[in-house]
Amino acid sequence: MAFVNRKITRQAVAGLLMVALVVFGGFGLAAAAENKKTTLHILALLPLTGPGKSLGEFLQNGIEMGRAEAVKRTRGAVTVEVEYHDSKNQPQEGVSALQAALAKSRPDAVIAAMSSVAKAVLPVLEEQGILTIVTTTALTDLPKGTKHVIRVYPTSRDYVEPVAKHVAKKFKRVAILYVNDDFGQSNQKVFAAIIKDAGKDLAASEPFGLQQADARPAIERVLAAKPEAVFVTGYGPAFVTVFKQLRELKGDLPIFTEIGFANPTILAELGQSADGITFDGTALELMVSGNKSSEKFRKLYRAQFKKDPYMVAGFAYDSVLMLADAALKAKTAGKPDKPGVITLSPFKGAMGTILLDGEGECSVPLMLMRREKGRTVKARD
Repeated sequence: MAFVNRKITRQAVAGLLMVALVVFGGFGLAAAAENKKTTLHILALLPLTGPGKSLGEFLQNGIEMGRAEAVKRTRGAVTVEVEYHDSKNQPQEGVSALQAALAKSRPDAVIAAMSSVAKAVLPVLEEQGILTIVTTTALTDLPKGTKHVIRVYPTSRDYVEPVAKHVAKKFKRVAILYVNDDFGQSNQKVFAAIIKDAGKDLAASEPFGLQQADARPAIERVLAAKPEAVFVTGYGPAFVTVFKQLRELKGDLPIFTEIGFANPTILAELGQSADGITFDGTALELMVSGNKSSEKFRKLYRAQFKKDPYMVAGFAYDSVLMLADAALKAKTAGKPDKPGVITLSPFKGAMGTILLDGEGECSVPLMLMRREKGRTVKARD
């Protein structure tokens, strides 16, 4: 009888253990599923006021679209919260805004826009060990040698090379007009090197101020050198001024520029003055591209904001999605890192296929295009 009781007792204990395993095992699985849900905190340092304001608006719109898409893409596993700070496109303002934000809380990642601002804040972010995506900055070698920095945007070489090689084939004597900051200087150096390497003559190279109201003195110095064509690189208020005054002073001079020209705000201000200008860009800039990813993004952007997108919005959108994907796969929930983002390459997003090398440097092939009768079309050689 005692044997029977011991057997029953053992069976009872085994039964209780099974119940416990089911109950607590189920609880553990539920907790694990719950642990997969994470919130990604991003600090966005953008030019919300000042000479880069129009770019800041496109960037913020792209980030907000990325926030919404990240939830869908990860099936609710990643929620993105973004804290916006205004850099005013001024390096010191950017550093001050960043330091004030970090004094309150530490983000999981930072998205920093504009060349001069990104260059100024990177030492702080590297010291703090915060994953940073730089965008709307073509400045050469920004991620090189860093532990936490990745670029999601074309480089100066991406920006300039297609146009420079095209110009070198067609003309013997060319000139440059460039905005006098880190962005413009970087593009100027790349363009000048390609022209000289091709054995062509760089007739003149003149800077202009970001908010310069009258660029005629610089333009007249360029025209005095008698170039066969001119390359213009820049952004902001003076960028528009340079094109208008070039047309006024020498209407038949062939003008070439880069992807910054495709900003819908700039095209709207230039109107018919934009026709005939050749530049480079992504599929998003073309009226008809045949690129499904870009056309889908364009459609969504128009539906939400009632206007055409600009490529900086697309790269900001892709930046958020890359951070969300890396956060989902991170060893520590919601804490993406540079190696984790790099492993996503090649990343297929709104801007096509984004390639990252081991340094976190980005490669984005651009194509030649031209403005004709108020439309952007592929350029003919």
